[in-house]
Amino acid sequence: MGRPEKPIPDPVSPLGRLAVALRNGRRNAGLAYAELSERTRSVSPATLQRAASGAVLPRREVAQAFARACGMDVDEVTRLWHAAHRGSLGGRSADRYREPEPRPDLVQDLRGLCAALEALRQANGEPSFRIMERRARAAGRDLSRSTASRIATGQQAPASTDCLEAFLIACQVPPRDRTMWFDAWLRAQRHAVSARQNADRQSEELKQLESVVADSSRGQVSQEAAVRMLRRAGFDALERYRRFDAPWTVECVHCGATFRLRLSDVVLTRATCPDCPKLNEHVKEAWAELLTNPCGSLSRQFVRALRASTVLPARLQRDHLDVPVFVADRTTLRTLQSPAWHPALEAALRRHVRRPFHLDILLVHDYDTMPAHRNGHRHRRLAKAAGLVDGPLETMPLRQKPDFVNSAEMKRAASGRDTASSPSAAHTAQGIPSPWKPTSNSGA
Repeated sequence: MGRPEKPIPDPVSPLGRLAVALRNGRRNAGLAYAELSERTRSVSPATLQRAASGAVLPRREVAQAFARACGMDVDEVTRLWHAAHRGSLGGRSADRYREPEPRPDLVQDLRGLCAALEALRQANGEPSFRIMERRARAAGRDLSRSTASRIATGQQAPASTDCLEAFLIACQVPPRDRTMWFDAWLRAQRHAVSARQNADRQSEELKQLESVVADSSRGQVSQEAAVRMLRRAGFDALERYRRFDAPWTVECVHCGATFRLRLSDVVLTRATCPDCPKLNEHVKEAWAELLTNPCGSLSRQFVRALRASTVLPARLQRDHLDVPVFVADRTTLRTLQSPAWHPALEAALRRHVRRPFHLDILLVHDYDTMPAHRNGHRHRRLAKAAGLVDGPLETMPLRQKPDFVNSAEMKRAASGRDTASSPSAAHTAQGIPSPWKPTSNSGA
């Protein structure tokens, strides 16, 4: 009788359960390690004893040879070995292998099937594709290394049940567990057929839509018409138009972002710029930073004027960043007409907008608060600042002050001297063009 074996350090751990199963199998078979080694014909007694010690994880081939020599269930020992293998890994690999076992019953499409098969391969110890090819060939199945690699990386799904079975054999899946994988393959194939039918239906709908908006007798949109539609939606083309449903590289006229879209999405009003909301958010963040005056470069008068103003949606076009600022009263307008606060705003913008630009600040007036004639341009000016109007507006330079007159003219108008009693002079004193024409005194 040999010496008694050392106790297993942790019998309830995955590695300990594997060692307990191996020891029970050897005890039931009534074999010594020397006799067990003779049955395996390739593993030494010391290696077999170390495999059942519970201190180190044996190689999977050793555990399977141990179980085969003792007449144990090889599939069960393989399952215990994988559990011990996942528990023995550390770091990032351990986190990956601690994920749940692949669930073929949750597979719905071909992409999910490939992901589940790759998870199955990882749970099997992530064998190399060469070893998988050898295992499949030993079972009489055909599975090349390249096919196994494409399936594992999601580039190709198993084309047939024979290919799927070869992959399962290479991952050492027992026959009783392969049925659920075949059901998953059938569901994925049905989903692929349904997806192809939906794609064909959408293609027909796009062709009908193109024939509606087409400007040619062939039912296709020309280059000129496509560019007009694109420009109307707020984008500029950076390459030639190819097809109604083909990706098209464009540039947003508001923020200058470059991305790809389809003309069909433009027609269906589903094309939006992903960077425009980000640009306005960055401008608002820079404006909020400017109001705090972090560098102390702005005077109190400027800070009060800026806090009384509102920044409107900005536009970045051709490297020119237009920042419109809504000014509500004349006092704020006079203060902000000075460019002394522009460098502070530009410095704040460059900290938030991560692209080169030339800054243009546009002051938008509120004429309702000024004693000037209502010229009807206020709403158009606001729309222009918000990017809703592309045409030119009749604007006056900010340095001119047509809304009020100097104190001398006001005194003359108040004292009634000269032509204060004439309607034309009264309108001139208020800054309103006179609707009356001068009359001659020849008949007087």
